Amino acid sequence: MVSLKPDVYTKVEKRYTEKLQQLPDFICDFLFSIQKKQIRTRLEYAKDLGIFLEYLHSTDKFSNKNVMDFTDKDMDLLDERDIWNFLSYLTSYNKTFLTATGKSKTQRFTNGDVGKSRKIATIHEIFSYLFDKELIAKDVSRKVDITLHAKKKIKDRLDFKDIEKFYSTIIDDVNIENVRKQIFHEKVKFRDYIMVLIFSYTGIRVSELVQLDVNEISIDKKAMVVVRKGGDQEKVPIPSRILEDIADYIERRKQMTWLEGEAKNALFISLHKKRIDPRTVRQMLEKYRQRAGIDIKITPHVFRRTFGTRHYNRYRDMFLTAKIMGHTSAETTRRFYADPDEERIAGSMDVFDYETETAQIDKEEEMKIMLKRIEKLAKDSGIDVTKLLINQ
Repeated sequence: MVSLKPDVYTKVEKRYTEKLQQLPDFICDFLFSIQKKQIRTRLEYAKDLGIFLEYLHSTDKFSNKNVMDFTDKDMDLLDERDIWNFLSYLTSYNKTFLTATGKSKTQRFTNGDVGKSRKIATIHEIFSYLFDKELIAKDVSRKVDITLHAKKKIKDRLDFKDIEKFYSTIIDDVNIENVRKQIFHEKVKFRDYIMVLIFSYTGIRVSELVQLDVNEISIDKKAMVVVRKGGDQEKVPIPSRILEDIADYIERRKQMTWLEGEAKNALFISLHKKRIDPRTVRQMLEKYRQRAGIDIKITPHVFRRTFGTRHYNRYRDMFLTAKIMGHTSAETTRRFYADPDEERIAGSMDVFDYETETAQIDKEEEMKIMLKRIEKLAKDSGIDVTKLLINQ
């Protein structure tokens, strides 16, 4: 099932089609063989394979070949060392490309173990496909892998002060460098503020936020309809705390009657008069993080993680939080969001005491003894002592 709105899907499909035109036939054949995968997944595969071929072109072995010149037979010329060298290359490499305005730009890209692991997974897929089709004699990628250590990283969350600081940085025009940027900020600040409000008070994903349409927000019902990760639509309640601000934004948004095409129904619009995309949202959050002087990296998922953890700690109901977060399993919620917050951790340590624990155990033992005496009395007398206690 397609989990994207038609106009969003069209945009991703266009990028995917453009990418296919930059890849040789045997790569396209492989990508056509995985049509059942979501289009965004196929697009990422296409990007990864494009990087792989660009790397091969940069080596002495294939310096005479451009990306489009490669064939499946060239893959048979590779050995295991070539794949390992590709992983080393991914650590840091430069890529030159044309911008939307036609200017040449060189950008440095880096990958850690997680990024390398995702790309080697793509390499495994293409080599497995070629080997199964008997287009290559051996799968040289089979034994090459990245070991991801299970060491748990600290998952950043925002505290209330950080969130308030983030809001005020947007609304109060904090740390804007010059007049030009101030003019730009005035055009987008209310839109940006509403997006941050929705992130922090509903925990929806960035892919769900950018697909919201105006008619999917009901102020009267205090709810919005989001397209979840798997393509299902769900009604997500809107907290009363942010309802008035969203209502104001909806009124302003409805006045944009001059919008056409894909932007006509979209809730959030870029300055290019198009539905805003996830990359723009991430850049927006980074901009305000820097202006606010907040140290941790702030992404849409940091807001989601913050909301999910706070919601669970507030209501202590894993299934309720799972429903709000759009998880199909409460186990997902438990693994990623059901962590005690710092206040609960500090509070538990503040009152912790061995004497208190011993006293509690003593009380429990006394209660057990008393219940046994009541049971014996009831048996000896034939009287329902429980009813007598309830009546008391």
